[in-house]
Amino acid sequence: MAKQPTADQIARQTLHIMSQGASAQQHVVDAYMAKRNRERDINWVVIQAAREYGATNMYADRARLALGTGINVRQADHYAGIMKEELDHYRAYMNLLDLTLGKGKEPPDSDSFHYLNVEFTARGAGFHGESGDIVARKWPEHHRFITLWMKIYNTLPKWTSRLLMTQGEGGSVGWHWCMSNLPGNDEFLRLAAKLEKTVVEDEIFHGPEEIKELAASFDPAQALPWDETLNLAREMRYLDVRERNEQFLYPLGEAELEDIRRAIFEDTLAPSDIYAAVA
Repeated sequence: MAKQPTADQIARQTLHIMSQGASAQQHVVDAYMAKRNRERDINWVVIQAAREYGATNMYADRARLALGTGINVRQADHYAGIMKEELDHYRAYMNLLDLTLGKGKEPPDSDSFHYLNVEFTARGAGFHGESGDIVARKWPEHHRFITLWMKIYNTLPKWTSRLLMTQGEGGSVGWHWCMSNLPGNDEFLRLAAKLEKTVVEDEIFHGPEEIKELAASFDPAQALPWDETLNLAREMRYLDVRERNEQFLYPLGEAELEDIRRAIFEDTLAPSDIYAAVA
């Protein structure tokens, strides 16, 4: 029988992988800055606004489900609070887009709001309507990440599913953290960095706090083997790197992405200190 992890190992190793994810994202952000142009600026902001819009709807779904299934009002309040944060972020990214495009102009890609058009129902999570097909065609890297994320939510044992779901928003803070350190070379970058700092402040605790709670309530009957869980966490961090590279219009090539994958899976990538204050 495989040895079960301790609560300390669960928290420490999960946060370690998330911290390595932030280091990996720095390579993507550095590549964007090295190859930055107006098209890349517009594309990442459009996509990020669509992500925040989708997240607003997803947390509204989860709040509704928490009430409808009688989980508890506190859980519904928690999701509703995150929904409000996501809505604020959506507005802020749309304001940044106004700066880039010109106030009141429509986003250049009318399909962008399919990007994270995911719904939560009593049956599980899935793309709404035709959005899955559109995302698979236009943003295949993002589709790979979200498909794995939905598989984890829908099919894995409950404890493992909840732990790995922290690799979603909690892990994505690593990208926002890297973006919050953008140099203030121009007004766009200054405003982008300021916005990203706000996002980090709002979301930095979401993953780590839940990881601590889950580590303390580990249930091997509701969990995959620990090594398998860690590898799924690493795969999520790697696929997140690929989807962010897509969001920046592919500044990193396949050889560079493979180097990042190897470093994550072989545990040779130095972790950032992003989560040190909340670990």
